[in-house]
Order: sequence, then C-alpha cells, then structure tokens
Amino acid sequence: MRSLVASLPVCVLILLSGTPASASDCPYNPDALGVSRVLEIDTSDGPRFGTLQYKQTLDLNPKEVVLTFDDGPHLSNTKRVLAALSKECVKATFFTVGTMVQYNAAALQAIADGGHTIGAHSWSHPRNLGRMTSARATTQIERGFRAIDAAVDIQIAPFLRYPGLNDSNSLNAYAAKRGYAVFSTDVSSDDWRGISPRMIVRRTMARLNRKQGGIILFHDTKSATATAIPALLRALKKGGYKIVHIVPERSYASVKSANAGSEPGEEAAIAALASSPKSLGSTKAPASANP
Repeated sequence: MRSLVASLPVCVLILLSGTPASASDCPYNPDALGVSRVLEIDTSDGPRFGTLQYKQTLDLNPKEVVLTFDDGPHLSNTKRVLAALSKECVKATFFTVGTMVQYNAAALQAIADGGHTIGAHSWSHPRNLGRMTSARATTQIERGFRAIDAAVDIQIAPFLRYPGLNDSNSLNAYAAKRGYAVFSTDVSSDDWRGISPRMIVRRTMARLNRKQGGIILFHDTKSATATAIPALLRALKKGGYKIVHIVPERSYASVKSANAGSEPGEEAAIAALASSPKSLGSTKAPASANP
C-alpha cells in the first residue's frame, strides 16, 4: 500500500504547506467550493472530537466545516456522494464499516481515488458496542480497521467513530492506547431519520448557522443524502463556509505492527474472535443505522 501522504494529490500537498486554495486546484470548475485548508491530526494520545459528546472539537476557525460520512461504502449512493463532492473539488472523511467493505470494495477504492480520508466505523456496526465485553468490542474495532485497510491501496487513517456514537470509558481508554482519534460530531444532519433531501439541507444549515462551523455527520448509505449533497454544498458556499480536509499525521497500524502495549493475551483474544464471525454477529452487510 502507498503511504497516505504519498497518495495525496499535488493540490492537497500544496495546501498542507499552508498555501491557500486557488481556482487552479479545480480547473474544470473555477467557482468550486473546494478545500480551504488541510488539517493534520496528531492521534498519538487518542484525542476525542465533537461537542455533541466531548468537551472539545477540531481546531477550526469560524465558518470552517469538516464533512464526514458514516456506514458505507454503498454501491450506488456512495458513488453519487463522491460525484457531488468531486464536482465541487471538496474532500471529506468516510467512516466505513468492515462488512460493507466486503460487499462494496470498488466503492471504497473510489473513495480513496478521490483523495478522501478513510477511517473506521467498526466491523459490523453493533449498536451496543459500549456494552460489549472488552474483547468483543475491541475485536469489532480492530477487525473493522483490518478489513478496511486490506481492501484499499492506500493506508487508512487511525480515525474511529463508534457505531451509534456508543462509547464507554473503557473503549475510549483503548482508543487512546492504540492512538486512534475518536470522532463524534458537532452538527447532525438527521439524515438517518428518513427525512427528505430538502429537510436534510435545511436542518443541517440551521444547526450549522447556530454553531458557525464544526464537524458535520452524514450517511453515504442514504439515497436522500446523496440527493441532498449538491444542494448542501451550494448552501455552504452561499453561506460563506469553508471546507477543511482532515488527515492524520501518521497512518493506521495494525495491533501487531504497532506493538501497542496490549495486556497479556489481548492480541491473541482479538485474533481468535476475529477469526470467528459468529462471535461478532452477522457477516451480512448491515442496514444503515444512526449514525
């Protein structure tokens, strides 16, 4: 797999050096929303972001937003989202699910090819992750990361979003030990509620205008979301919002390669559970859920 930084487009590498975006970064759409800057995240101490649950969010300026998408990749809807983002030369972060990757590897590769950041959203999206035994919960996390990392030809980010935003003190401690940045959100689009594309845009912008920026949570598995994204990007542009693309300082490393200081037997337990799909629940692609 190529390194994460090596795989970034030239325009993104320029942005990392601090040079602002210009029309030349999106030559086929000089009026594009684009990416205003790239923000590198130090994940070494397992930071947690998103004021819905945590005390802090990303170091964003007023009117700066980070677009995030959960639960995919979806064979058709993810590609529709990617097409809308590409038209505006916008980059996002996709928190993907291991079982979805198994069924939709081509869509995952399309995310990578678009220069977006890829993180993990567990192996099979259990809504009770925070109430599972430590071994099963950490296996859900690690098996998800491994499946996603193995399915794409770039190194993924050590970015984690819990399914259903269902955390616990022990999960957060584990994420910190592994050097995973945990993401909640600042603004929810409510797209998981089955609302219309128009309502997705209206609710997102109303909440964003109150917050004046932050992390926004969508689901690329939802048809209504894929329909809403072009209008949402237009609304962001009209409202004077700027897109920030988040990337990690260091890429994801597996438990074995990271030598993350596992407790005795912890890695063996993870490996044993990971080899037994029944211990983790169904291997069928999960239905999209909040979030």
